[in-house]
Amino acid sequence: MPSIAVRRWAAGAAATTLLTVGLAAGAPAGAAPTTERQPTAVTTTEVRYGQPGLYARNIDTLMAFYRDGLGFDILYRFPETGPGVFGTVVMGDYYITVSTYDVVRQATGMQNIGRTWRKQSELVVIVADVDAAYKQALKAGAKSLMAPKDQPWGERSAYVGDPEGNLVQLSTHNE
Repeated sequence: MPSIAVRRWAAGAAATTLLTVGLAAGAPAGAAPTTERQPTAVTTTEVRYGQPGLYARNIDTLMAFYRDGLGFDILYRFPETGPGVFGTVVMGDYYITVSTYDVVRQATGMQNIGRTWRKQSELVVIVADVDAAYKQALKAGAKSLMAPKDQPWGERSAYVGDPEGNLVQLSTHNE
């Protein structure tokens, strides 16, 4: 790949890099959780330096997709019963929060929050086997956006759309 193309790719990937905060410090790439985590209150000893947040019409549908399709654990759901408005899923040290559009509008006063097909960011989930993760995501209801393929910069990747249409890149680095 010519050096100008590499620089353009690196610049375009800057936002993606921001969304992967905490991923490298977690479990081995693609490792499935060995035990189901129980919801716990965040204590002052737990420090997170950032996490992506997704908006959804139905947080239970979206969190079930990340659990069943990508191997995350459901860490927290609020409220515990009835229609959920906020939740957190986790894999290793990689946390994703999920909120309903309504609760974000109510909490912030920003009335323009809502579902859109114009996506300008993505979640990147590092996995050990892109092909297996892609098949599992499709089985859990993902929409195929790009089948697994080797990239010239040394990773194998695929893209799926989650139930809310968010872009999810499944990726692993080729050795």
